[in-house]
Amino acid sequence: MNILPERYWQRFDLWKDTTQEEWENWRWQIKNRIKSIDILESLFFLDRQKREAFKKVSPVYHIGTTPYYLSLIKNPDYKDPVFRQIFPSYEEIDPDIQEKGFFDPFNEESSPIEGITHRYPDRVLFRITSFCSVYCRHCMRKRNFIYGERSKTKKEIIRMIEYVKNNRKIKEVLISGGDPLTLPNQKLDFILKNIQNINHIDIIRIGSREPVVNPFRFYDENLLKIFERYDKIWIVTHFNHPDEITQETKKAVKNILSTGTPVLNQTVLLKGINDNIEIIEKLMRSLLKVKIKPYYLFFCDPTKGVLHFRTDIKKGIEIMDYLRGRVSGLGIPTYAVDLPEGKGKVPLLPNYAVEIDSDKTVFRSYKGEKVITDIKWG
Repeated sequence: MNILPERYWQRFDLWKDTTQEEWENWRWQIKNRIKSIDILESLFFLDRQKREAFKKVSPVYHIGTTPYYLSLIKNPDYKDPVFRQIFPSYEEIDPDIQEKGFFDPFNEESSPIEGITHRYPDRVLFRITSFCSVYCRHCMRKRNFIYGERSKTKKEIIRMIEYVKNNRKIKEVLISGGDPLTLPNQKLDFILKNIQNINHIDIIRIGSREPVVNPFRFYDENLLKIFERYDKIWIVTHFNHPDEITQETKKAVKNILSTGTPVLNQTVLLKGINDNIEIIEKLMRSLLKVKIKPYYLFFCDPTKGVLHFRTDIKKGIEIMDYLRGRVSGLGIPTYAVDLPEGKGKVPLLPNYAVEIDSDKTVFRSYKGEKVITDIKWG
């Protein structure tokens, strides 16, 4: 866990007079997002390459970060995992790198109702805002950066909810964006109340990066009361590196869990950030320490502006193979790839059944040993 010194933000001149009360106010964090190169240069030395990258990328894709998330940067360099997720690089708009990418690789915009993706029979995705506290450089909905920042209107949300009411096969609603937990409590409460009251809905899953980039959102007692009120809610967050897990994270998660709301995590495998067996092992262990259950490890999506983060697909299998036997089953996510054109997610696993006969099966243990058994197939 990344244990930061008390009032660590005051090492930056920009926030030297910021009080702890201000710093720990989630609205203050959003209001004071850093979006300009001038402010970034007042915080860090940026060489010509970085300044040029910012100048060329910012007209195409949004740039913005909370002061809290920026404060986790140890070195203002692309080798720093937090810096690399915040700061643009020319690779995002390099046509030679991005030519095979898609703005909407999974046909999410092909919706029965504006704002809804209905890919699986029992689940729908609500895209209720295009706003985020931090614009991650690897975002799979990078097209939102181009369309601008807005949330769905009450009228639009009611249409989405009516769609779910009229489809009894739907058992689960995933609320995403942008980041839905950047919405005001009143609007969030309206959405959750109406979905909670649909009898055939079992689960409301909220996808949010706020526990990573603005954990003070969960210091808000009014938000916690909302979670407590609606018992169908699950939170799925998005930590990619152990440096993102702090004492503030621990407090935020503890507050969420106190409402009876489970917390899961999905990680994206990202070149130059976490494509390393030791880093992923440390991340999984760090998540468990703060009581977040690792859920998915995703192969990076073929999104335009993101392809430079893609690893070889075998890298994820190598990592999963390494984790087995070294990390508790609680800490092993499902490695998955999202298929093009909305065909759905499929898991990718190391092969442990190395020989299958009619009278026996030979397995490979996590240590690489061959184990002959009398297990039969068929």
